[in-house]
Amino acid sequence: MKTVNHQELNKIKLVYLIGTYPELTNTFIDREITTLRQLGGFQIRIVSLRSPHTIDSYSPEQKALHQETLYLIPERWSRFNYLKFILANLYFLLFKPQPYFHTLFELLTHSKEGMKGWMRTILHFWQGVYTSFLLRHTDFDHLHVHFMDRAVLVALVVSRFLGKSYSFTAHAADIYTGATLVREKIENASFMVTVSHYNKQHLQAAYPGIQADKIHLLHPWVDVSHFRPNGNHPPHGSFHILSVGRLVEKKGHLDLIDAVNFLREKGVDAECQIVGEGPLYTKLKERITEHGLQDHARLLGGLPQGNVLQLLKEWADVFALACVISENGDRDGIPVSLAEAMAMKLPVVSTDIVGIRELVQPGSGFLVPPHDPAALAEALYTIASQDHASTTRMGYKGREVVENEFNLLKGTQALAELFHQTVRKGVVKNDMKEVSHVIN
Repeated sequence: MKTVNHQELNKIKLVYLIGTYPELTNTFIDREITTLRQLGGFQIRIVSLRSPHTIDSYSPEQKALHQETLYLIPERWSRFNYLKFILANLYFLLFKPQPYFHTLFELLTHSKEGMKGWMRTILHFWQGVYTSFLLRHTDFDHLHVHFMDRAVLVALVVSRFLGKSYSFTAHAADIYTGATLVREKIENASFMVTVSHYNKQHLQAAYPGIQADKIHLLHPWVDVSHFRPNGNHPPHGSFHILSVGRLVEKKGHLDLIDAVNFLREKGVDAECQIVGEGPLYTKLKERITEHGLQDHARLLGGLPQGNVLQLLKEWADVFALACVISENGDRDGIPVSLAEAMAMKLPVVSTDIVGIRELVQPGSGFLVPPHDPAALAEALYTIASQDHASTTRMGYKGREVVENEFNLLKGTQALAELFHQTVRKGVVKNDMKEVSHVIN
């Protein structure tokens, strides 16, 4: 006779739905899932719409997460099961025609992007139908999505077909570029999480009348136990500037390279290393060559978390991230890499845009205007020329901010409570339906 594990039965069963997972730039999702599991009250199934192109540079932990993830769309379209995709639509057309047509009609009539937007909405609707088909025999209580992109639309469709609640976390680009059907996504969700007050204020201003009480603020999280600063920071012959972020416009790396040039012109023996991959690699290389900085500024490419930790601990004297708002409106929310640097007691320099001032508080570093390499260089010069005690105080202040307001365990516990509240509400609703049915 099989023994029933009552602890397992009482766990909340979550499906985490993500567009592409895992990725080197989204390790905060890894930590969130791992910490929820460690809290002990959750079973988590990971579903990703797409598979990453390569996992060669992933850590063993990320490779394990990749192994357990269910992928809707394989790496190569030639491997996609088109027959099952068609079968999924026929299945719900036959057994749930009302929610099929009602949901599709609702999404199309609320979409305001013209024919191109309609086609994209239909495609995302079909992905939702396919996901519902794949999950129809999966025992779960709630879906949670990261990024307010098409994955949330997929979750909305799954919610309609399978009668499950969903929630999502919105970060940055997913809010400010190409956001579609935002009202519908929020109104149909049990709750929404975003990473800064700035984001919440933007959503309320851009979409008047949305249910603001559904939007919860949870800052990006750092597992402070993994960030152990070097108590005896080794002295360097030169001033070491580290930056970590994708090689895209919004990270402001071009401004940082210009600032390094300004520093060297002021007589500071500055060295800069930038960790990240992206489309601006060639342009950044050209800027480095233009300034003659080939021996002083390096692009390291994408690195696993362990390597980044080593650079923060042993190499860097300061962390800089010169964030800007891109021409297409793309921007950061609160960069996790900044919080991680502060957890390592490094002074930081960034720009005063979006929600960054919620993290880089007075005494932990400097904020300068965006697109101002001279101001960036001046802030870096101040840190390079100040005494060791002042730099140490900055580092301690930064660590204190992260421990109090960006702590992984505290943030995950708050998210876990939102999941518990949502599932309890669902149980009460179902119980009331049962009572009503019995009475009738």
